[in-house]
Amino acid sequence: MDEYLDPGEKVHFLARSAGDRFEIDGDVVDDVLAQRTAATDKRIVIKKKKNPFGYESQSIRYENISSVDLSSGLVQTKLRIETSSKVYGIGVGKLSDDAAEAMSDFIRMKMSQAQESSSASENSEDDPLDKLERLRDLMEDGVVSEEEFNEKKAELLDQI
Repeated sequence: MDEYLDPGEKVHFLARSAGDRFEIDGDVVDDVLAQRTAATDKRIVIKKKKNPFGYESQSIRYENISSVDLSSGLVQTKLRIETSSKVYGIGVGKLSDDAAEAMSDFIRMKMSQAQESSSASENSEDDPLDKLERLRDLMEDGVVSEEEFNEKKAELLDQI
């Protein structure tokens, strides 16, 4: 799994699965023989064994996840991860029920943090007062002239 991770990326949960189905949008991906799914500090990484000699990886960023569900049955335990474009069904059968629940809770927490962070950065980028403050800093650093500052300042004050 290490070859699919970014430098410094930390794995918090690792699930192995063999014989469990891997699904995308409800369709079983037939050529997946086994899979490993890592919930890292940045994303979910899925390493799929496609044939006796081939591997493929897939990555799902937390900010792209809209919901996470865990289903446990007699035969298999599966994570259902929904994004804006796809729904993944990922077998996590080698994890205990408690570990699978902890993994799904971790993914929900990271998903929530990513969405809060994204929302906060969008709000600060759109705030005219924040823009005015950054513009003032640029003028003080000599990047923007006083005339350019005053023109942009008038535009930003009109937005308030």
